Amino acid sequence: MDSEEAKKVRQALIKQIEGMDIPESQKQDTITKISQMPPNDLEKYLGPKCVFCGIASKQMQAFRLAENEEALVVLEINPMAKGHSMLIPKKHLALADFSPEIYDLLQQTIQVMKEKLNPVEINVSSNNIEGHTVINILPLSGKESGKREKANPEDLKKLEDMLRFQAKKPGEKEKKHKEEPKEEKKEAKAEEKEEPKEEKKEAKAEEKEEGPEPKIIETDKSEPEIIIEKSPIRIP
Repeated sequence: MDSEEAKKVRQALIKQIEGMDIPESQKQDTITKISQMPPNDLEKYLGPKCVFCGIASKQMQAFRLAENEEALVVLEINPMAKGHSMLIPKKHLALADFSPEIYDLLQQTIQVMKEKLNPVEINVSSNNIEGHTVINILPLSGKESGKREKANPEDLKKLEDMLRFQAKKPGEKEKKHKEEPKEEKKEAKAEEKEEPKEEKKEAKAEEKEEGPEPKIIETDKSEPEIIIEKSPIRIP
């Protein structure tokens, strides 16, 4: 913010304060404080212009579920469903510029939603607000009204405690698998050979019943596991 822009902001703020119904002494103290603020301090006083940048930089409060170096996941305070969350990249990005780390955090969040809330389906869509693309994640039970409703902070806190998880780095599971002792691998293979054919058939039947892994669809960018589109889609 340059000095000329700061001057205009000060004038607008002072005019607003003068019309407020507050004690005169408090009004004059606030006007004096704003009048003497240098541009940098005035910008901080106004707060971040982008609400998502404010949440990402922790200048604004939010109910946080998980975070990695590229993005974070928070609960929506005006949800359309229980567990309605938003994945917010820490920078202004177009959907096509999402990194593998962001997609990986999205995949982990979907998995946690499935395990903790047992939804009928999960609806995933993207929105771009003031240049900041965010992903909405809606675990649906089938009882939703389809309208946004302001959530009780106490309920959001309980949901935060229930759904919070430690984000894993991409490839972390594979790394652990590679470090598995050779003896354990041999024992596992031996057990697989001894497994009766009937049990194998039952296992295959269970896999079919579980259905496909979550998929999200996008037109601009092709990701092997997660694809996203602007209009909401449903995940069984």
